[in-house]
Amino acid sequence: MTLRHRLHRVLYVPLDDRPYNLKAPRLLAQMVDYEMVVPPTETLGRFRTPGQPDEIANWLRAHAGSNIDCVLLSLDMLAYGGLWASRSSGTRTQLAHERLAILKELREISPETPIYAYSILMRLGSITTSDSAAQHLESLVHYSVLAGEAEDSGDPEIAKQLSALERQIPPAVLGEYMAVRRRNHEVNLALAQQVADETLDFLVYSQDTASPQGLHRTEQGELEAACEALRVGDRVQFQTGADQIGMCMFARFVHAHMGKAPCVRVFMSPGAGDQAIPPAEDRTVTESLRRHLALIGAREATDADEQPDMLLAVNAPAPHDRSALHDPDTARAHREQARQFVGEAMDARKGRGLAVCDIAFPNGADDIFVQELISATTNLAALLTYAGWNSASNSIGSALAHGTLRLISLQDKGAFDLVRLVGDMSPMRYLSLLDSLIASEKAHIRFLMQRTADDWLYQARVRPRILDHICNGLRSGLFDLASGYRQAEALMRDELTQAVTDLWIDQLLGRQCVSIGSDLAGDEQTALVLADLEETRLSLPWRRLFEIDMELEFGVQLVAAGDAEDE
Repeated sequence: MTLRHRLHRVLYVPLDDRPYNLKAPRLLAQMVDYEMVVPPTETLGRFRTPGQPDEIANWLRAHAGSNIDCVLLSLDMLAYGGLWASRSSGTRTQLAHERLAILKELREISPETPIYAYSILMRLGSITTSDSAAQHLESLVHYSVLAGEAEDSGDPEIAKQLSALERQIPPAVLGEYMAVRRRNHEVNLALAQQVADETLDFLVYSQDTASPQGLHRTEQGELEAACEALRVGDRVQFQTGADQIGMCMFARFVHAHMGKAPCVRVFMSPGAGDQAIPPAEDRTVTESLRRHLALIGAREATDADEQPDMLLAVNAPAPHDRSALHDPDTARAHREQARQFVGEAMDARKGRGLAVCDIAFPNGADDIFVQELISATTNLAALLTYAGWNSASNSIGSALAHGTLRLISLQDKGAFDLVRLVGDMSPMRYLSLLDSLIASEKAHIRFLMQRTADDWLYQARVRPRILDHICNGLRSGLFDLASGYRQAEALMRDELTQAVTDLWIDQLLGRQCVSIGSDLAGDEQTALVLADLEETRLSLPWRRLFEIDMELEFGVQLVAAGDAEDE
């Protein structure tokens, strides 16, 4: 039994199998009671092993016509076998084009079904073929930036520097890098025509790790010109970041499908200023926020008197790097600013939902800020979302997607109450709908805990200690490289399991998620309350320290509303 008038199904081909590309969108779907159907895991590849585009295309052919409401596609997975494979030369240009012919087949199979797709614009300096080639990564990044500057400025001095740098990079390495860029760009140019032909209903080009200048800006300009010439600008968007796009595009579809355009008030800390360009990105924070709001189908509250649906509290990029916090005076001032901003955000929400986007530093949370947030919140489950991972755009996108879809799941609870109040509901239907409501709440908590545990507990606290331990172990001969992955994963599990348990007890155990029932007609209210954390399963999904995967098993209880701690 579903909370909706009928089952809604989305076919989703992810960018790769990492949790934020595969698991996170599925949790969002479960939270709003949509079914998200994905290809078999073994077809998606893993890390340096590419996915299987031909098998995924067959899977799409088999599923596209079966009562599907939307098809959401990573074109990098369909063309190359995933994000990692898109950075390598393993796929010829012609083969990539041939693989993307599946798009026209899907349109023929499902002429009325919306097809949303996204393609990642190649990051600067990426090389995946060998460890020896990877040694030239920094030189390739520098070359890419200088090449862009030389083209923009025509400065002979920059051209001279570029020529000197080119001689330092092995021709085979530079040749392959530029060939991959040309291939990807040619494929991306062809995608604009797919929008013009109405094969694709909506397309996103999103820029992976970059800088304000470089080869990528020329590529972006050519893509924008192609879209303008084809008059498809209203159906194509340009973004920054990669791993949040699947979540954002699902949120966009849900909002369009349900006729919603959530109003979001952005409340930003001073930090380095709203015109700061975050590390590894080519747009200001303000521009990234504006584009991501448009991507998910939301609008920003601009009138001070307008009542928004959600307050997005943004811990803006810091004016210093994370290492500066080792200085006691800097840390003290940072804590005071964080405490003040958290207090102001709590006041500014005015009874509206609060979403938190923590982009002070790349690759993990601002530890001091989250400490102050936790201290002021007392109930993590009451937040619409928290995000503080990888790049600023990653966090902005996932915070907006999760936060706005959480609003829908809370509205679903209200609809559940209304049905109980005005309808003649049988006990079986009531229990079935209650199961759907509980599944929605569990999905929200799992998403929230994945971000909080990964972004804060792991990235900001546990991971630095593991890296120190490994470095010290290598120096002393106590760390075995042959079993390094297993040792690192065991260290992570030992430290993080306890930290997650402590956070659960402190912030979630016994806390109310939602109340059920209406005061009208004397309906007795009950509350859905979080019970014991029963199991925490942790792993390093790509056998590296960059990200974790987490599975939580926990109980929920229905209690009298007066016996539960408030939201």
